Amino acid sequence: MPRRRHQQGRVYLRGKCWVGTYRTYDINPETGKRMRRTITFDESVTSERAALKALEPYLAEYNARAKADYTQRLPKRGGKKLVELVDEWTSQILPNRKYGGARACQSHIRAYIKPLLGDISLRELTTVQHQQFVTAVGLRTGRRRTTENVYATLRSILNSGRAWGYAIPDVNRRDIVFPADLKAQTETLFFDADTAARIINAARQPYKITAAIDYATRKETTPKSAKSAAPIPMSNLLEKHLRNWVEKHYRPNESGYLFINANGKPYLSDLVVRYGVHRTIKTLGIATPKGVHLGIHCFRHGVTTELLESGTPIHVVTRMMRHGDSKVTLDHYAHIVGDAERVASERLSTKIGAQLESDPELESVSTKSG
Repeated sequence: MPRRRHQQGRVYLRGKCWVGTYRTYDINPETGKRMRRTITFDESVTSERAALKALEPYLAEYNARAKADYTQRLPKRGGKKLVELVDEWTSQILPNRKYGGARACQSHIRAYIKPLLGDISLRELTTVQHQQFVTAVGLRTGRRRTTENVYATLRSILNSGRAWGYAIPDVNRRDIVFPADLKAQTETLFFDADTAARIINAARQPYKITAAIDYATRKETTPKSAKSAAPIPMSNLLEKHLRNWVEKHYRPNESGYLFINANGKPYLSDLVVRYGVHRTIKTLGIATPKGVHLGIHCFRHGVTTELLESGTPIHVVTRMMRHGDSKVTLDHYAHIVGDAERVASERLSTKIGAQLESDPELESVSTKSG
């Protein structure tokens, strides 16, 4: 039962004597309620005002204990600096994050949050401070997406601080203006179906392209979301190659991996790219733009592009690529979607034109209507 921070009690006349009543501070463990105590004053108390005055010493003890307890439960003030909250958040919350996400948060804290906001008091983190921080990060990174990710880390820290009782202004994300991209988008290299097939067929061990080990920790990691772990239909071609691999090349191992190296360990993705993909591309003489990152994702980009260009609905591509939603797919492949729309429009126009040519009556009706 909640306690009142300040209790005034109640007095009333019972017969010829004034009586005062109030609830005790301690809770009865059997009932879970605070017991009510009644005090009958002597004949010297002859009025309501006198009865209230006589009750004050009893209430004083209650109110003193209630005030002390309330003071202990008061939210921590915002005089603490952000750097202190960041350290607390890092020790309490960050260990619960997946390693990849935790590594990104640590980078945001080290490069932006502590240097730009670390010495600011929590109560001073108003909308103005948020906007100044976002603008500063945007000027340094030149990327809107990077700025949004850094700001998301800051908001996560501040939200935890509010839940812990710190006095932190609640700033709405809608009130923050994010910068436009100042740097040109990095060119995305992708392999079309023919190029990917050439690379896989030319590689000495094409199965190396599959990797399940985090490149930074060298440890097996779980998918970053439920959608990333969702199953996708297996094509007949993939089933054929996997069955052939299991029958002819699979080596049983303690961890149950399908593909292992000579040491019985799973392949590392960076080594696969360095000694598998890069060497094969060089052998085949495939030209790659200077400064463009070349890795496993080039195959992924190629698959997405082929699906979109073949007219696959955007929501199907989103599910197959394990994107969080269609917005992610559109953000990365909007130019492909635009080309696919033109192709679809041309295909429809060709079909309508063929129908008009095959049926002269339809063409004459269309001419008259025009």
